[in-house]
Formats: sequence, C-alpha cells, structure tokens
Amino acid sequence: MRSRIDVKKLLYAIPHSRTLRELARNAGVSHTAVRRLLKELSTQGVFRVITDDSFWGLTRVIVLDQEGRVPRHVPFGTTGLRTLISEQGSGTLIMSYIPKRLVDKYMETLREEVDVSEWFTSKEYIAWLPNPELEAVTPKDFEKLVDRSAEYVPPRTRAKPLSMPDEYDLILLWGKLLYGPFTRPSDIFSKIRGVESPSKQVLSYHYRAHFQPGWRYTTYFKLESTMEAPFIVYYLKGIESERVAKALALLPGHGMSFIGENHAIYMGQPLCGYHPLFLEIPQTYNVEAPYGISYMKLDLYTDVPRLWEMLDRDKKEWKWPEQKIPIKLQEKT
Repeated sequence: MRSRIDVKKLLYAIPHSRTLRELARNAGVSHTAVRRLLKELSTQGVFRVITDDSFWGLTRVIVLDQEGRVPRHVPFGTTGLRTLISEQGSGTLIMSYIPKRLVDKYMETLREEVDVSEWFTSKEYIAWLPNPELEAVTPKDFEKLVDRSAEYVPPRTRAKPLSMPDEYDLILLWGKLLYGPFTRPSDIFSKIRGVESPSKQVLSYHYRAHFQPGWRYTTYFKLESTMEAPFIVYYLKGIESERVAKALALLPGHGMSFIGENHAIYMGQPLCGYHPLFLEIPQTYNVEAPYGISYMKLDLYTDVPRLWEMLDRDKKEWKWPEQKIPIKLQEKT
C-alpha cells in the first residue's frame, strides 16, 4: 500500500522536476525511494523531456505520404519513419527535428525519395503529463478539456531564444532526449566519442543558460501493449486544429501532439473507449480529419539526430549535411 501511494505522489511531481533530488523534494519522498520507484517505472514506460523547440531555433517537420512508399534513404535530421494503416490503405509518416532555417533543404531532399501528400512545421509540442484531473477525463469531458488545456500545461519559456546554439547546447539537448530527463549532463558527454568534454564551469553555464530555458516540462509515458491499445495517428487541418490537438494530447494514456499553423497531428495510445471521440471531432469543431484514424506500426526507423553535426563551427551558422540515412526494417513488438 505504501509503495502505491509513493508512486502516485512521484508521478504527479514529475512535470516540474528536473533532477532526482528535485523530484524527491517535490514528491515528499526520500532520494532512495525515488531511485527505487524510477527503476520500477522504467520497466513499464519512459520518462521524457518536453521541449520548447523555438528556444534553439528548431522545429519538427511532419510529412505524410498517402501512397505508402517506404524510402530507401531519408535526410539527416529524420527522427521517425512509420507505416500507417487506415480504411484508405497504407501510408507513411515521416518526422524530423531540424533547424528552421534548413526546412526547405530538408523537404527538397526528402522529395527525392517520397511523394509528399501533406506536410507542416510545428510551432509547439505538447504531451500528456501526470495529473490527477487528467487521469479522470472521459470522452464526455472533451469539450471542457479543449477550453481548459492551457491550464494543465506548463507555460513556454519567457527567455529570449538563442541567436545560435553551439555544440555543447545541442549535445545536452540530444542527450536529454535520448537518455532521459534525469541523466546527468556530465554523463551525456561521456557517451560521445570525438567531442572533448567541457570544464565543470563551462558545462554548468551551458546547462543553466542554454538548455534549461528550453526544457518546458517532464513527463512519463506508461506504454501499453499495442494489442490492447494500438498506436493511432490523427491528422487535423483547420483553424481549430491547435485547440483540439492540445486537448487530444492530454487524454489519459501515452499521447502527444505536434502543432503547426492550422495543422496538427496527434499520436498516442488512447483506450478504445475514446476512439469514437475522434469520429465526432470534425462534426463538432472547425477542423478536417482527411485521413480519419490511422493505426501506426512501430516498424521502420527512429532516432534522435546529432544536431551539432548541422553546425558550421567556423561560420557559426547552420549547414546542410549531405549524408542520407539508409532505412532498414526494425522489428518491434
């Protein structure tokens, strides 16, 4: 019984915690208990850093190919390639994480490999976060959630965006996205070959001034069996896309939304009882869902790009890497 109470307290403290010590203090439990419970939770799901990408001049590019072609190569910066299945047939979802200034070059290179049906760049990234009120949301509560979603999500940074991030900033970002929010900055640099670790003072400065302002909040996704809760993708167009997508990301379960200008896409594992809600949304809000619900296979490619390889260190500007990433089928369950 004690362990169960501690787990709930820990989960609700996660969004505003960035270190194990901070998490222990916010949850009101011992540091030892935090380590034990995090180890237990890590066997059931993943901890994630949710970022304000604009702080580093970055964006997510979302591309849909409704012909379902699987490219042999994708451009540098691609973070995911997934097969989608819907009533309309097979499609391909391609996601990337790149500097805003290189979006045109990315799309030019990608079009050499696939036919682009729809695409947009994100201005915001929202993901579910542990909260007792959100856990209690039912499909009939969705309208209220659309109106109140901003109350649940920590605000974006008020810090002035970096004019140009440097290698240390981007390595810290890469490490936190890949290894998780509670990985120590020094441990991130120890995992990279060919990059000299900065001094303790320099690392501390970059972490506090150039990384933390872009760290919006922390979350935890408990991953369910895809047999019981399949991953779905829901693409939206229209002036209310942003409001609807934010609320979808906050539904109970593993969910996230990438939001652009009058475009958005939701990905997650909502329980089957929520699926009829997706059919009602285009009838209720000023949005279109041209492909309806698509089911996503975890079968092709996923990665966190080494963004510092897109830096021209001499000119202190972004550069386009010419190398492409070969695609090999990944078998995942």
